[in-house]
Parts: sequence; C-alpha cells; structure tokens
Amino acid sequence: MTTMLPVEEARALLLRHAPPRRVETVPLENALGLVLAEDLRAAEPLPAFPRSGMDGYAVRSADTRNATREAPVTLRLAGVIPAGHPQETELAPGTAVAIMTGGAVPPGADAVVRQEEVQVSGDRLQIFRPVSPLENVACVGEDVARGQVILTAGRRIRPQEIGLLAALGIVQVPVLARPRVGILCTGDELVGAHEVPGPGQIRNSNGPQMAALVRSAGGVPVMLGIACDRADAIAAALRRSEGCDLVITTGGVSVGRFDVVKEALTAMGAEVLFWRVRIKPGTPACAGLLRGRLVIGLSGNPAAAATDFDLLVRPVLDYLLGRERLGLREAWGVLDQPVAKPSGLTRFLRARAYSGPDGQLHVDTGMAQRSGVLSSLCDANAYAVIPGGSEPLPAGATVRVLLHDDADVYVPPSPHGG
Repeated sequence: MTTMLPVEEARALLLRHAPPRRVETVPLENALGLVLAEDLRAAEPLPAFPRSGMDGYAVRSADTRNATREAPVTLRLAGVIPAGHPQETELAPGTAVAIMTGGAVPPGADAVVRQEEVQVSGDRLQIFRPVSPLENVACVGEDVARGQVILTAGRRIRPQEIGLLAALGIVQVPVLARPRVGILCTGDELVGAHEVPGPGQIRNSNGPQMAALVRSAGGVPVMLGIACDRADAIAAALRRSEGCDLVITTGGVSVGRFDVVKEALTAMGAEVLFWRVRIKPGTPACAGLLRGRLVIGLSGNPAAAATDFDLLVRPVLDYLLGRERLGLREAWGVLDQPVAKPSGLTRFLRARAYSGPDGQLHVDTGMAQRSGVLSSLCDANAYAVIPGGSEPLPAGATVRVLLHDDADVYVPPSPHGG
C-alpha cells in the first residue's frame, strides 16, 4: 500500500482497528481521571442516619408550635450531642439537647433550632419562633437512597466523584483500563539519554518523550528499548510487546535504505494499514496489525514524532479510555505571522496560542519548524493547521488550531459554527 492517506483517513483506520477496551477494578485513590466501566449503585443510604445541618438544638417541633418573640417557649436542656457520639435515648417532650453540625438527631426529635435563634440561661432554652418538622435536619437517604444508581457507565471520575464514592464506602472501582503502550525506538545512531554519545551518535530523546506523552494521555508506557536498523532486531523487539494493547515505534519508517520497520512488520506477517500520511511534519508514518495488535510507526525526527503522536496515537488512547473527545481540542485562531509558502501537504505548525486583547485566539508561529528541532516544542502549546493545497496566508488569516491540554486560553465561539 503506497497511497499517502489524509490524516483523517489514517486516524479513522486506526480507530476502526483499535484493540478492545479492557476493564479493570482499581482502588478508589487510583481512579481519578478514568472512566467508569459500569453503573454503580449505593449499597446504603446517604446520610445513613438523620443528622443536624448546623450547630443548634435538637427539639420536638411540636414543642415550639406557639413560640413568639414576645412569648418564647422554654425547654429544658437535657445534654449535648457532639458529632460522632449519638444519643440512644428518646428525647422527652419539653426538652432539648445541644447538637453539633453532623451530629445524629436523637429519637423523638424532628428539628434543629439554630443556636443564633435561641437564648440559653443555665439549663433553660428559650425559643422565639416555631420550627417546622425536619427543619435543619438531613434525613436518611436525602442525598442518596439505598439502591440508587449514583454514577453511570461512561462517567469520567473527577475529585467530586471520588468524594461521593468514599462517602458510600465504594473503594474498588470498575474502570476502563489505562492502555499499555509498547515504545520501541529504532536507529543505529541512538544511545541512552544517560550515556555520552560517541562519534555520529545521538541520545535517544524519542523514548522519554513518547513515554511522557503516553502518560500525559492516560496510558502506561512499556519501554521496549532501542533496536538497531535491522529488520530481525526490530522483529525481536516487537515480539517482546506481548501484553501491550498497542505499540508505537519511532524511526525507520521513511524511504531510506535503513528504514526497515515496514519490512520487519511485513516479514512478521502483519497487515499493513497505511504507509505515509499527507501531513508535515510526520509524513513517514505507518501502521499495521501484528497478530491483532496495533503497531503505529512514527517518524524518527523528534518534533515530527510528537506531531504524529498527537494526530494518530492520542485519539486511539482517548477512545480506549472512553473519552468523549478523541484527540486535541479544536478552535479557530488568527495568525500573527504570514505563512509564506504554499502548502502541498497539510501542515501542522508549532504555535503558541494566546488570548489577544481583541478577544480573539491568536497563534504565534514564529519559532523553528524543522522536524528535528526540539527546543521549539517547549515554546508551543498548539498547532496551527494549514490545509493542503493552500496558497500563502497573510498575518491575520483565520486558521484551525489544535490546542494542547496545557493551553490555558479563552476560546471564542467558532466563526465556522460548531
């Protein structure tokens, strides 16, 4: 297959051949950011007992029926109920007990008078207005009833959901599992980041970068090491990917004599889904199915590899994690600089997106755009998308923008709708 695919078609192919989602049960403290795999029901009500909503005095509401400012009702104080220390005995008519916020309302009492609305003198409590039944009392099951579905499958777990689950004693949570992503870097020139390169060698930046990108996207990186530019070495490394949901490789996917990832996949009997994508940077990307496992080959140039990851790998991880949005957040922005060259392939220019004083989203593309440049990745929080077939664009032109997760910008309504 030699046809160069548009990125939308390549992405659709990858999603169509994505592995099945896995479900696992994780401790509550590890569930943040994951998506529920099934509905959760409450095994108990919340609250589990009638409790006071504030500091005050638990009373029988009927005892306060005739209370007025001019003729207050006087009740006898019969004790104190701190939170966590319930009173078992029934509250007698004509009496009241002091109660703290969260304290269990005693049997016989059905209301709480706020302490700001009474006057205390010794063991006597004067009440100046009648209180209604259940006033300032949280009833059993008022928040959540026993057996109620509290969270439905597909819900992303935020700190708020963590709090609710903890309150109900649900400490093991069924979620869509974080995908395990094998990462294989290829190239005779690569040495570890901790090593001193010899003549003609470079440190492997793609491995740590891909691992960080996988983690930031919610996956679990599985490092498969560095393979030299031989099909048999790459095949041996790919065989170590058992247990991974998918595999990404960097390097070895262009048209050079030693670009042998596709050769290794073919020799192993993989079905090649595509080879080369109509984007720049990152054109030499490929994908195949190896014994049912998706293998996505990315460019070896660091900036191009990052672009390939964002456009091709991230949507697959989002799908496996059950997220609604697949891939980066989209917006429309205004170019700060002109794009001088016509665009044959769709170009994804590294950019810094920011909210301009005119209320529009602006994109600054005035940074190095070469595929091998790492430093400009650190200056960017977005891509400015220049469609294939575009003529040169002037400063001020409106373009589609893909925003990284750390792009803290105001996104105005799209002029293109949607």
